[in-house]
Amino acid sequence: MSAAYKNMHEINSPLSVLVTGAGSVYGLGIIKALKASVLPVEITAIDVNPYSLGLFFADKGFIAPRAAAEESYYMFIENLCKDHQIEAIFIGSTAELSFYAKNRESLERSTGAKVFVNSPGVLEICSDKWLTMCHLSRYGFQVPASIRYPEDTGMLSSFIKSSGFPLIVKPRMGRGSEGVVLVKDKEQLLGNVKGKKSLIIQEYLTDEEQEFTVGICINQIGKVISQIALRRYLQEGVSIAAVSGGYHDIADYCARVASTLGAYGAINIQLRLKDGMPVIFEINPRFSSSTGMRLLFGINEPESLIRSEVLCQEVIPCRAATGMVLRQYTDYYFPLDKLNSLCTDRLHHRDLGARLQNE
Repeated sequence: MSAAYKNMHEINSPLSVLVTGAGSVYGLGIIKALKASVLPVEITAIDVNPYSLGLFFADKGFIAPRAAAEESYYMFIENLCKDHQIEAIFIGSTAELSFYAKNRESLERSTGAKVFVNSPGVLEICSDKWLTMCHLSRYGFQVPASIRYPEDTGMLSSFIKSSGFPLIVKPRMGRGSEGVVLVKDKEQLLGNVKGKKSLIIQEYLTDEEQEFTVGICINQIGKVISQIALRRYLQEGVSIAAVSGGYHDIADYCARVASTLGAYGAINIQLRLKDGMPVIFEINPRFSSSTGMRLLFGINEPESLIRSEVLCQEVIPCRAATGMVLRQYTDYYFPLDKLNSLCTDRLHHRDLGARLQNE
C-alpha cells in the first residue's frame, strides 16, 4: 500500500538530490529508494572511495574529501550543491553525521538544500549507549538492565547476581555490533573488561527470534511521516532477512520514542521482545542498512522526506505490506570509462579546492 499525499502540485523538472557515503549499505539503500520513487529525481552521489557502488548507480558521481577535513569538505559540499542545484542531502555515512548535524543550518542557508540529519543533541544521546538507556528510562520505556564499566565496578557483583549469565559487553560509543561480546561466565566477563574503559554491561535478551529493526521518519514539525517494524535476522551485524507481519504496535511504540528525542529525518531503533514487551537496546540516528528492504514492503523513506520537506506535501504514513525479504549480494560490471571519469572529477575538485583556499 502506498503512502497518501496531500497538497500535491505539478513537478516540472527533476529534483536534484545528493547522497553521501554512496558505497555504504546505508547510502546504497537510499539510492535504491530514490531510483524506485515515482518522483522525477536526479541523484548525485559522493564517496571518498572511487570503488563505491553507489557512484555507478547514481546519475552523477564524484569523489569527495574526507569529512574530517571539515573546512575543505564544507567547501566541496557547498560548491557541489550550488553547481548542481541540489535540493536535498541524504547522509549515507555514519562518520559524516556529526559534520552535517553541526553545519546543517549553515548549509541550508547557503545552498537552499534540505539536510536530512538529526540534531547534535540527538546524535549525542544515540551515539552513547549509556545515555540512550538513561533517556529511554527517563521517559518510561523498557531497557535492558545495564551498568557502566569501570564507573560502576562496585555494583558488578550485585548486577551479576540479579541479571545472571550470559551478559552483553559492548563499547558505549560503538557502531552496530562492533565490539559486542557475549560472555557466559565471570571469568569471560573479567577478561573482556580488564584494562578497558567506556564499556556498558547489559543483561542478555535471550529470544533472538524476536529481534526487530524499526524505522521512523519525522518531519521538521515533529510529525511521523513513515514507520515500519520488521522482525530481522542478522549475519555479522547486518540484516540478511526481514519479515513484515503487521507489527504495527511495535512501530507505534518506537514512533513515541523518536518523538521524545525530538528526532528529524530518519531514525532506526533496535529491540527485542521480553515477555511480549519491546525492550530497546540501541538507537541509530540515521538511515538503516534495511532501507532498501523496507522499500520492498512499500515504505520509501527518502521519498516521504522529499515530499514532506522539499515539496511541502502532507504525507500520511501507510502500513507496510506483509511478507518476507531475503538479502543476497550481487556482482556488477561497469566499463573502465566510468571509473576513469570519477578519478578525473576527483582531480578537478581537488584543484578547485586549492584555488578557492588561495583566493
